[in-house]
Amino acid sequence: MTAIPTTPRRAATSIDTIALVCVWLLMTTSSLVTVEPAPFDLAFIGICALAFVCGMRVPKSITLMIVLLGIWLLFSLIGTSQAPTVEYYMDTLKHMAITGLLIAVAVFFACFIYRFQGRALGAIMNGWVIAALIASIAGILGYFEMLGSLSEQFVLYGRAKGPFKDPNVLAPFLVPPAIYCIYLAASRSALWSLFNLGVLLVLVLGLFLSFSRGGWGHFALSGLTAVILWFLTVEDRNFKLRLIVFMVLSSAVLSFTLMALLDVEGVGDLFLQRFAFQEYDSSAYGRFAGQYLTFMKALDFPFGLGAHGFLPDWYEQPHNVYLFQLIIGGWFGGLAYLLFVIVTLIKGLAFLQRRTPHSPLMIVLFSSFFGLAVEGLVVDSDHWRHFWILSGMIWGVMAMYANTPRVAVPVHREAQSHHNGPQHAPRPLPPQTIAH
Repeated sequence: MTAIPTTPRRAATSIDTIALVCVWLLMTTSSLVTVEPAPFDLAFIGICALAFVCGMRVPKSITLMIVLLGIWLLFSLIGTSQAPTVEYYMDTLKHMAITGLLIAVAVFFACFIYRFQGRALGAIMNGWVIAALIASIAGILGYFEMLGSLSEQFVLYGRAKGPFKDPNVLAPFLVPPAIYCIYLAASRSALWSLFNLGVLLVLVLGLFLSFSRGGWGHFALSGLTAVILWFLTVEDRNFKLRLIVFMVLSSAVLSFTLMALLDVEGVGDLFLQRFAFQEYDSSAYGRFAGQYLTFMKALDFPFGLGAHGFLPDWYEQPHNVYLFQLIIGGWFGGLAYLLFVIVTLIKGLAFLQRRTPHSPLMIVLFSSFFGLAVEGLVVDSDHWRHFWILSGMIWGVMAMYANTPRVAVPVHREAQSHHNGPQHAPRPLPPQTIAH
């Protein structure tokens, strides 16, 4: 159980405001990844410099995160040196450069949240919702050919992909902001709930039209995890009541909308096709055969073969991020990546038992990360920017409370804790009123 951090709030300065606005803008561009380097990547480098000018520093509490990611990166670089052919060597180096950048993204977001606390969380998540709306609307309009000749830029193989390169990346990108909308709806007024219902509807439509089975499963798993954790950890009865009402209302609206969509020509057929038996998965040249071969090859190369070490023997990557890391960084690199995911989940879940004012929002982050970790069993997600943003946010929230005694506080009034940070949360309840 946890007490509120008592560090006095720093006076808001113009440069602080600029940093927050810049990170908000950075997040609004996070869905624009049709070109490399993406606008997010270029802007991130400049914002890093600005943030450190604002006094951002690396807290000791994320040392374990940095160590695990550093070990992973080190052994991945060793594996890169073992690349089988010169043809793949330069591509492997590029892969590692992107990996290094994404690790920096995770560390930056952890430090940024530690520095700006509730204001940082608001800037990041609100910017993410806007980026998700842009991506989802582009995918929807492109799918229904409402953008003329531009429509094909947002569709791939008859599936909505928005401004991403792949529908299977669009779908999981939409999951955290979708769950965040549910959280906001349960935290605010009835009018605000209706607004978030509209946003959620757009995001779920984009997710549905991506026809990503992994994305659908991710949303279902993360959403269910979030609802269960909210009911188990949040003590505010009004929050739970609003959550129940919103879940009933949103389920009815979304079910009606999706049923209407299934009557549209082509939508129902593709939906059934995606749910039917996929030869791509279980054939002799399918996903699972590739994963088996990946594992067997990884056993023979304990120091790895780099990001493209599997391609000489197979026509694509293994579609399992954990096996992929075994090929890239060998046994030690693969283990370091797996440990990072497991430690993040364990520490995140332990944090939720402390009942802090930020626990309801932390549930959004934790449940989304949990869904991504599970989806990693069927997709190579190590270069998904939102995976590293979520990772950094989880470690950043934990860092906010790392040095506080474990005394329980009521988890409610999201608007107060979310926008002002933990130092402005309500006082702890008397011991007899605290739920254990």
